[in-house]
Parts: sequence; structure tokens; C-alpha cells
Amino acid sequence: MDLAAIPWVQGSMVALALAVILSAVGMVLKGLLIPQSVHDRVVTVLEQRITEKTTEAADLKAAWQAAETARREQDGQLSELLEYARTTDQVIKALGRRGSRDALAP
Repeated sequence: MDLAAIPWVQGSMVALALAVILSAVGMVLKGLLIPQSVHDRVVTVLEQRITEKTTEAADLKAAWQAAETARREQDGQLSELLEYARTTDQVIKALGRRGSRDALAP
């Protein structure tokens, strides 16, 4: 007796075949199954974007480092200028005190 000759087995095989076909169609519609050529194009585009982003990140890092170097130099110059301003302020205050003492002396 052949197993495929049993009616319920034949119905099961048809149902199984329909299930496989419908699931494949569903996967294609959902985008889970795509042709190899499309997959290769998608991978190529993504690799190009990764390369671009890596280059962009390296450029941004170089720009940030240049900005940090400029900021450190600016901080050093500002500290030096503040020291000159404090010295000048002390000299002017000292001259003002000396001038007021000279004006009071007979």
C-alpha cells in the first residue's frame, strides 16, 4: 500500500505545499526574502556609508583636536593677559595712594 494513496495524506501534502508557497510569498512581501543581486547592492551601499561615516568621524576628530589645541593656547594667552592686568591694576592703585599722600603732605 502506497502512503500517497491515502486520502488524508494527499490532503496533508497539498496543505503543506500551500503553506510553504504562502509563507514564501509572505516573506517576499514582508521583505524577508530578497534576490541575491538586491542583497549585494544593499550591502555595497551600506559598506560605502560605513566608509563615509568613518572618514567623517576621522575629520571631526581632527577638527576637535585642532579646536582643543587652539583653546589651550587661548587659555594660556588669557592667563598671561590677566596677570598683566593685575600687575597694571596694582601699579595704578599704588600710584594713586602715593599721589594722595603727596597731596596731603605740607
